[in-house]
This record gives sequence, structure tokens and C-alpha cells, in this order.
Amino acid sequence: MKLLLHTDQEHEIYSLSEVDFMEAPVSITPSSEHRLLIVVSGNFRLHLGEETLTAIEEQCFYIRPGGNIVLTRQDHEPFAVYMLSFHVIKVQDGAVWFDTSATFDRSTLRSDRSYSSVHTIIQNMIRQRPYINKAESSAYQPMFHMLMLSLSEHNTKGPSLENARDAVKRTLIYLQEHYAEKIKVQELSDLSGVSLWQYNELFRSLTDKTPIEYLTEIRLNRAKELLLQTEETIESIAHQVGFNDHYYFVRRFRQKTGLPPREYAAMYKQSDRDILFRDSTGRLLELPKDKSRIVYLDRNTVSDLIVLNLFPVGSPKNLSGQFIDTAPMKNTTEISFPPQPEEIRKLKPDLILVANYYGISLDEMTTIAPTIVLNREQTLDSRLRTLGQLFDKEQEAERWLIRYDAMAEYMWKLCKDAFVPGESASVLVHADDGRLYVMASHGLPNTLYHANGFRPPLEVTALIEQGEAFISIEKRELERYMGDRIFIISPHRDGDVDDPTSYECKRSWMNSHQWSELTAVCNGKVYHVGQHWNMEGALERMHVLHALPELLRGTMMKN
Repeated sequence: MKLLLHTDQEHEIYSLSEVDFMEAPVSITPSSEHRLLIVVSGNFRLHLGEETLTAIEEQCFYIRPGGNIVLTRQDHEPFAVYMLSFHVIKVQDGAVWFDTSATFDRSTLRSDRSYSSVHTIIQNMIRQRPYINKAESSAYQPMFHMLMLSLSEHNTKGPSLENARDAVKRTLIYLQEHYAEKIKVQELSDLSGVSLWQYNELFRSLTDKTPIEYLTEIRLNRAKELLLQTEETIESIAHQVGFNDHYYFVRRFRQKTGLPPREYAAMYKQSDRDILFRDSTGRLLELPKDKSRIVYLDRNTVSDLIVLNLFPVGSPKNLSGQFIDTAPMKNTTEISFPPQPEEIRKLKPDLILVANYYGISLDEMTTIAPTIVLNREQTLDSRLRTLGQLFDKEQEAERWLIRYDAMAEYMWKLCKDAFVPGESASVLVHADDGRLYVMASHGLPNTLYHANGFRPPLEVTALIEQGEAFISIEKRELERYMGDRIFIISPHRDGDVDDPTSYECKRSWMNSHQWSELTAVCNGKVYHVGQHWNMEGALERMHVLHALPELLRGTMMKN
């Protein structure tokens, strides 16, 4: 006989008692319960007695019983945080008692793999409230217990290289937003939960710079913007970007640019001169100093402008408006597509951006305002960086892209229990005329095909390598291009069919034997999503990241 459990040993049971959601500054009174704070979004200051911490997205904090908790805003930024209250029950030799000693030996916990577990528990409880019965409540206790065991494991040994790298990436966002503050490398290491020596090594591998070199570059780039956009003193600019000694600032600025700050400003300020920009067609164009009145001619990527706080005075109707809050575009005039020159002329634009110039006369548009042709085939990263360069918003573009990459990594962690690693996926579009298209290097595949996500089927991989955005296929070819899962871009929104004719076309091929025999169809792995899922704009791409976990877990409508 093998003894599997020593009953004289001490055992711990974790009992979840309450989940609170907070998005405003608050002072929380001490409690006999243990608490976990899970940061959902934003950042804030967390005051734990004598300890003050900066809390950022996806961090997890532990507060032992009796501890004071105060949450305060940082730079007036919004934030959202969950607080999980729980008891630790200890059992030994038939004795049972509540343990109020510290469960973890530090406040900031590593929670890389555990964050998705926390999210699952919270979302399940929210969906059940307020009518959660005793049986359902009890079902969450084992889940929470496993979460605590996972947290204990992560906080008694170092994080994996992959998780540590993700944690260091998140501090890049922090540096982009807090460059003007006094920052020490040790604080960044503590923020990431990675040891100092490993933090420095990983940081250099990600940026080719030390943390101080990276921070200094951010500060000097921001100083360049202020020198060209304001008439403030060198001393004032130095302090605004984080240099306490303006003489040191001048020295570092000269090392970086080869010029003292004032000479740099005198050389590069545009005053009444126009600047030159080479667009995707190779044309070298003079751009006006004032580029505030923009006309943007594309239906799919206008939200690239929105994430950079650029709002056009005119744009064709954009599908994103049906799904994403575009209130800031209330002053944007809807124009036809292809546009009529007289429509554009009435808007008196400073600049015209063309992302899709089929049916557009560039010569005619140029008589109205300088007309830039953007490369519609560019990746999201390239498009935002191009716009950042065009409108002097390089820093804003980089910040948003860092956030997007971090969100993509987090999203796939949330989805890891919803699919098998190595599964393939296909994106199928049916047009109004009933023709079928397989997406390759454009639209939804750019989100689905990820190192931690789905892979394309072999035939789709070949299309991507050939640079094909999509191709038309016949019913008999479905098996060649369809993967383990199929995402159908449907002409409906939120389950409401807008185009019955198109819907009937879809039904005809869905009733075929070629369709019914597909692996994804047999396994119930077919998902119907709206047209916005296949759009390339920055906001649409971010929207899909937020919606995909819910879809894969089966809580959204699925075929």
C-alpha cells in the first residue's frame, strides 16, 4: 500500500468570498480577509501603508489582512481594477482555523500565466450575478484554489523567459508615458517582477539599448517636438521632458543631434516653408505647415487616423461607425465613394489622403490640395508609422503599436484554453453575388495568424507568400482552403441579416455536400462575424482582439 497523503501535514484551502470592481480613487478600510488586486486597464498609484507602488495593466497585487489600501489617480488617467477578497483556511490533525499571516512575501506578484485564470473567474461570476446560487458559487472555489496555487508557484521561482520578456515589454509602455518622471532601473525591474540582471539583458535584447539610453532617447525626441512647436526656454523644455539639469540636457542633445537645441530649432523650424514628403507612388510633394483639415479617401482604414487623434473633415461612410464609438467624428462630412471633386472642394482641405484611388483622378484632386497616395497594402505597423511621420506624431504611433502588441499577446493567453496549439483557421467571405473568397494577407487573417494563435492552411500559406490579399474560389475547392476552424464574414450585424439576397446565396453553398463534409463544419467550429471583423483599421483590429476570446469560448453566436 502506498501512502499518498500525510494527514498530519498542514494544508491550505483558499475560499473566495467577494469580487469588487473599482474605477475611481478609493480608500479601503483594513479587513480580516486577504485581497488580490487585478489591474484591468489604465494605471494608478497604490498606497499600501508605508509602501507606494505604480500599478499598470495586467499587474496583480497582494494585500495581507489588516493592510490599508488607497487607490489614487496618476496624471488624471482613468483606471479599472478588480479586488478579490478571500480567506485562507488551514487544516492539520483535524484542527481547522483561519490564517491571517501573509500568504505571499511581497505585494507585487508575477501573474503572467495566471491572469487569464483570474479573468475567467471574474467574467463567469459577473455573468451569473445577481442570481448566483450556492452550487454555482461553490463551483468557483476550486477554480480560485487552482489560481492561488498557480500564483504561489509563480512567486516562488523565476518567470519563464517568454513571460519575463512580456513583462519587460509592458515597461516600455510605462516609459513612453512617464518619461518626464524620475525613473530608476530598479523600479522598472520591480514593476516587471523580473530580477535586475535579467531585466537589463531582456531590455537590451528587445530595444538594442539600455533602459537609460532608451529613456534618454524618448526624452530627447520629445524635446525636439517642443523646440519646433513652442517658444519656451531651454530650461523649461529640459524640465518638461525629465532633465533636472538643463546643462546636461544641452550636452546630451548636442551628442544626439550634432547641434545645440536652439540651432537645431532654427534649422528645422518650418516657419513659412513647406516640407517635402514622398508618397507610395514615388511622387515628392510639398506639404503645407497647417495640415488640420484632412480629407481621407478610404472606407476601411480611417480609424488609423482616429487613434492618432486626427479627425478628417471629410471621409466616405465607414463601417467602423456601426461598431466603434466615433463620436469625435461628428464634424466629419460624409462624402461619396468614389468621391466627386466638387464635394472635396467645398470642404477646403489642407491635405487629401488617398488610400484607395480606384476611380479617383489624382491630377484633379491635386488642384484642390496636396494629395498623398498611401500604400493600402502596408501592414498596420507601417501605416501608423507613415501617418506618424506625416503628421509629426511618431511617438503617438509607437505608443499605440506597443499597446496593440501587448494586447495581442494578452488576448492569445486568454484564448489558450479555447483551442489546441497548431490548429489552422480560414477566413471565408461571401460577396453579394454569391461568389466565395478566401482571405490571405488582408483583414481578419492578420489577427488570427499569430505565433500564439492559429496557423493558416497550407494553401493559404502559399497565397500569403505570393502576396495575395484574397482569391475567389469555387465550392469544389473548399476542402483545399478550409482549416480546422472557419470564420465567415457575413453581411449581417449582431445576428441581424441586412441583405436577404446575399444570405440566400450563402445558404445555397452551405447546403452543399462539399460544405457539410468539412472538418470544421462537422466539429461545429464555424463562426459568423460581421464585416467590421475583416477591416484593416486600427480600431477595428483592436475591437477584434477584445471580442475574439468571447467568440472562441462559445459565448457569442456560432454556427
